[in-house]
Amino acid sequence: MFLDIKEIESLLVTLFGNYGWFFVAAFVSLLIKDLVANVLAGTLFMIGSDFNPDDIVYIGGVKKARIVRQTPTKTVFHLLETDRKLIVPNTGLYGLRVEKVLPSNGGPKKGGKK
Repeated sequence: MFLDIKEIESLLVTLFGNYGWFFVAAFVSLLIKDLVANVLAGTLFMIGSDFNPDDIVYIGGVKKARIVRQTPTKTVFHLLETDRKLIVPNTGLYGLRVEKVLPSNGGPKKGGKK
């Protein structure tokens, strides 16, 4: 009814011999999952023209900041009131409430004439 040591050893050798690549691939995919998600979120954030470097934004509706740098893995903000740097992984950008200050230069309105 119970397996002896030799049977267990032969079972493990068979499993890891035939399916070892599967365990290695699963382990590697777990390691790079966050990196891939971060790069994808950063690419989507950078492709859109909603936010660009040097834009003035409000983080959480309270903290006034300037976008200093956007990379595929992180976005760097300069908090203007406290003169500090805030580094946010791009996967965390969508959890932040970032509001952009719109320009008010008195130019023509959308769909109309001046």
